[in-house]
Amino acid sequence: MRARVFVMAGACASALTLTAGGTAAAEPATEITVDGLYLVNTDIRPGTYLADGTPDPAAGGCFWRRLWKVQTDTDYNDPNYYIIASDFTRTKPVRVVIKSSDVAFKTENCGAWRLVPDTSTGSFGG
Repeated sequence: MRARVFVMAGACASALTLTAGGTAAAEPATEITVDGLYLVNTDIRPGTYLADGTPDPAAGGCFWRRLWKVQTDTDYNDPNYYIIASDFTRTKPVRVVIKSSDVAFKTENCGAWRLVPDTSTGSFGG
């Protein structure tokens, strides 16, 4: 009987250790190195980002979007409905202010983005 109590206590302690000892979530990134969709406050930090611009002008321009929702198959069919702000440009460099209230940021053909100090100039996208 006594051995059974110790086994049960050990099992409870192990379960508690596994539950409380989970891995800490990674900090959101301050750089975006590839095209894609990034969740704000999860994948990337909000703030002012700067990109070098279109790495291949023959492929078109840089297209970025700040989104208030990530569209799913059951959502309203128009993808433009979910855009807070966007730009298609061939101008270099490219600057955008991603707000903490944005849900996601999508980038295509803009090159690498990096978080820079905010200059509070009221730039496009802010």
